[in-house]
Amino acid sequence: MEGQLYLDFGEEFRPVNYTVAQIKNLGLIRSDENLKTLLKLYDEVTDIDIKREIVSSIGRQTDNENILKFIHENVFNCGFMELVYQMYRTCLYKGKNCAEFAQLGEEIKNYFDNEVLNKMYDYFSYRQNHVGKKIREKFYSKPILLRGNNVETLQKIEENSVQLIFTSPPYYNAKIYSDYHSYKDYLDDMYKTLQACHKVLEDGRFIIINVSPVISKRPGREFESVRYPIHFDFHNLLTRAGFYFVDEIQWIKPESSVKNRNGGYQQTKMPLSYKPNCINESIMVYRKNCNFLLDKNIAMYDKSFANDENFESSNCWYIAPASNKNHPAVFPKELCRRILKYYSFRGDVVLDPFAGSGTFGEVAIEMERTPILCEQNEIYCDLINKGNVYVQL
Repeated sequence: MEGQLYLDFGEEFRPVNYTVAQIKNLGLIRSDENLKTLLKLYDEVTDIDIKREIVSSIGRQTDNENILKFIHENVFNCGFMELVYQMYRTCLYKGKNCAEFAQLGEEIKNYFDNEVLNKMYDYFSYRQNHVGKKIREKFYSKPILLRGNNVETLQKIEENSVQLIFTSPPYYNAKIYSDYHSYKDYLDDMYKTLQACHKVLEDGRFIIINVSPVISKRPGREFESVRYPIHFDFHNLLTRAGFYFVDEIQWIKPESSVKNRNGGYQQTKMPLSYKPNCINESIMVYRKNCNFLLDKNIAMYDKSFANDENFESSNCWYIAPASNKNHPAVFPKELCRRILKYYSFRGDVVLDPFAGSGTFGEVAIEMERTPILCEQNEIYCDLINKGNVYVQL
């Protein structure tokens, strides 16, 4: 990023070409002259990225009186939240030793009532009060099968003892094993499960939900079917339960493997009748709310736990679906492998609260993880534990 840097030559302020790196270097040198130059630059520069670095560099200087004055005069009318964040960041750090900055920081946070500012405050406060490297206690070393309703059976699992949750919840009234009185009842049940998952998941670790829209069958030719955007509604459930959005991966299946929906349009070619074949499902990646960066979770493992060099570079994963005569909707093993590879370490405890036929647990054992599976269908439970691999709590 380039622009113009104005250097102070007495009364004259001459422009020269500059980069973000040069502004950063200017900020690293703490002096009254550099602060004066940075303050002039703030008024002259219009490029938002350059202006952001100028604000950051101003915050590194030592003349607190003029820095405080600068923030007071600009933070509430600067017009860009990116600049507000940098000014607030200065208030957080300087507020440790200066009550005026602490007070101004509180005014900024209350005035904007912004989610990023609130998270900055939480992260900063956590860092001030938590030091040292956490040592994880491993509660489970053998595969566990929990029979029954997962909201109840997960109460047997220790809090913060699971390092990854991956599941595909029952699709609302789309399969014979998932029949609910109403969509509201379905969402209420899913929320209770997510609350139970939140309790057992370690702070900062991932919960990953595989889900896609479903459509109800028409009660008759004269009635319209209802299509439910389950993945959209799950976002609200997940955030309410204490998780925040990280990524969405698209699981792409061969078109020949999905139900054909465009037969009507092919016959008539009439507008409004078009319905595309649905070859994708959403892999929704969320992280349990915490006040520290992911680096803290990674730091609990040494470098010997790193993956090989092969990886998926995009959020579109092309994986053929799997079939099983004993279950109508099973995970492909390759999907489980990728989730386990990218979101857990060897030795981690991993959970599937809707285990079905148990594919996730099978792959987890192959990949040296310890699975916990929840399933309330006794037929599927017997199928999962036919080799007596699982401990039943």
